[in-house]
Amino acid sequence: MVFHLLVMMALFGLGAWGLWRASEISIGLALFLYLLPVLLALILLPLLAYRLYALRSARYLVERDGFHLIWGMRVEDIPMQAVIWVKPIEELGIRLPLPWLRWPGAVVGVRRLRDGRRVEFLSARSRRLVVIGLPEKLYVISPQDPQAFLQACRESMELGSLSPMPSRSVYPGFLLARVWQTPAARSLILIGLLLNLTALSWVILAIPARASITLGFGPGREPVPAARLLLLPVLSISFFLMDFFLGLWLFRRTEAQTSDHPWLGTLRMIPGRTTAYLLWLCGVIVSSLFLTAVISIAR
Repeated sequence: MVFHLLVMMALFGLGAWGLWRASEISIGLALFLYLLPVLLALILLPLLAYRLYALRSARYLVERDGFHLIWGMRVEDIPMQAVIWVKPIEELGIRLPLPWLRWPGAVVGVRRLRDGRRVEFLSARSRRLVVIGLPEKLYVISPQDPQAFLQACRESMELGSLSPMPSRSVYPGFLLARVWQTPAARSLILIGLLLNLTALSWVILAIPARASITLGFGPGREPVPAARLLLLPVLSISFFLMDFFLGLWLFRRTEAQTSDHPWLGTLRMIPGRTTAYLLWLCGVIVSSLFLTAVISIAR
């Protein structure tokens, strides 16, 4: 978690530095070079934030009827009768290929063995792993105490299943599908996206037509290079993305209500998905204000 937070702080600082430097120069190659860190931060910060959230919410639960593997929005329920064996990775006798994209706290991904079996990693580290073997798939996890987890698995298997657990697989993409199938959510997200694309297009068309623009208020304002108008759609897109991803988290969190954190109790008092809708509505309002500013300044 410390690694994720440090990298996120570094990316945020790099993006803020690039935005500040871009606001001080005129149009040219240097402007786009300074906007690259901003683009990098916009792409990587949501990914790191989700991986941090997934790491914080990760759970491996074993009971008589099966396993519950929870890693962020990824949930896998495995019936006990479907499990062939559970053993440390050192006892497999083969070397499992690790995910290509991994870092401390996020060894997550799917690889394939030579015999065609899928290997899904839901782990925080690359060592001291435990493997759950199914006929056509392997799950690799990283319990804090592997020996205690294996002991709990043996005891649960010896007791036997009382009632068959239904198999269930939930992927993050399912959440996006549920959001897209909700008319209110789909409309708010599309309107916000359209407003931001309109602002960016307006700026791209307006910059070549003028050498300078006027920013700020009051009698002491001075003209600045027209390229600085690009900062407004960049800021608008940044706020829109923050609202979008935080809204996804609230949409899923108020729907699932699986957290045991006391401070989330207030969210459970708000009906269903209202918090996510309010956040996406805020994104639409902020994007419309930025678009209005862009049009006013450009004209």
